[in-house]
Amino acid sequence: MEKHRGAALPDSGTVPPVSPDTIPTNPTARAEHSLQALIELSQELSVSLDFYGVADMALFNLMGQLCTSKAALWIVPPDTSRPPVLLRSHGIRKQWVRAIGTASGLDLIRTAEIRKMPMFTHDLEPVIGPMGVRLSNQAGIALYVPICARDKLFALVALGHRLDGTPWTDLELSVLRASLSTIGVALENTGLYNRLLEKHRQLRKANEGMKELDGLKSEFLRNINHELRTPLTIIISYVDFLLSLEKGDGQRKEFLQTVADESGRLKGLVEKLLDFSALASDNLSMHLESADLGDLITSFYRERHPGVAESLHEFSLEIEDGIHWAQFDAQRLRQILDALVDNAVKFTPAGSHVKLRLSQEKRRSELWARIDLIDDGPGIPPERLPNIFDSFRQGDGSSTRSVGGMGMGLAYSRKLAESMGGWLDAESEMGRGTTFTLYLPSL
Repeated sequence: MEKHRGAALPDSGTVPPVSPDTIPTNPTARAEHSLQALIELSQELSVSLDFYGVADMALFNLMGQLCTSKAALWIVPPDTSRPPVLLRSHGIRKQWVRAIGTASGLDLIRTAEIRKMPMFTHDLEPVIGPMGVRLSNQAGIALYVPICARDKLFALVALGHRLDGTPWTDLELSVLRASLSTIGVALENTGLYNRLLEKHRQLRKANEGMKELDGLKSEFLRNINHELRTPLTIIISYVDFLLSLEKGDGQRKEFLQTVADESGRLKGLVEKLLDFSALASDNLSMHLESADLGDLITSFYRERHPGVAESLHEFSLEIEDGIHWAQFDAQRLRQILDALVDNAVKFTPAGSHVKLRLSQEKRRSELWARIDLIDDGPGIPPERLPNIFDSFRQGDGSSTRSVGGMGMGLAYSRKLAESMGGWLDAESEMGRGTTFTLYLPSL
């Protein structure tokens, strides 16, 4: 959920008030209520392109439509051999919902793929066993309903008992199936849209990566040129001196002349490499500017959100009130943020929450712009945390290089931060997540 300039938005974890009085008792009025809820759901889902937003709107609508205070939604991962990923739950303790997903999720998915119909908890003992039924009853779940689109299972919804104690009518179950079909199409469209935007972003980053690679190649050629030209100049000077001492046309003079000629050709080749590197060079110098970080952070968040959502990670943005004026290089700052987001997505499981936060902090009487990238993943072991900014090191301690698509590792990110007059830090707690903090000089 995006949050701009400290603006208050609805808390997705808040359960909407549901009362038996909200459902009419008259059959005709109840049917009209159900159809109206279906229409409202279709309108609401048309404005969301985020898995978590779809889940919230879907559950709130169903809870109001069916007069229940308990609901949960799991999404089925592309690899159906993996347990479903919990997106949202309302009115049910999360530990119960996660336990159900872990213990019974795969069995529920297999059964839902076959039945494609609402499944009452009291009928599911042959599927999920006595323990699964007991967990469901403890959580207050009365009904599991598959969400499908074009005959493909996308998600699974759990609904609690009705507050007025009445059973669901055939009409309400039909409207429920229609509602879930609408939700299934919304989830499918969300996935397609996010994949499309992420592919576009990856193509653009690949193009930038080619330019970056050209720049690194040019830098390599310049370094090679320096390392070769210095000894070559010395060699040529000594050979010329020795040649000046030779009298006549002896064999030694012939050998020295050959060395001088070949050294000259090698020097010419090195100079051509230098000319080539100058032509191919991508200017990697810093272009510092003074601007409000809020616009760049918001633009970056909107660009990365589809790809992060596609990986089944919740991605949110928080910007504190105020103008966050700072000095930075926009392109290099995006590279740092890309590396941090990629790192968070790579090292946290599906269903994790990644938050990007912009604020200000006063340190040693100086004001700094502060950018936090926070995840609630497994965390980094304390013995490895001091080394994560070392070159060719990863949080898992391996010697393989964590570089992403553009050679952007955490070590390079820290160097970029220091080149902009700031610094990059990290803190982590096992089992509670990791926070990377980027400080930039505020103006």
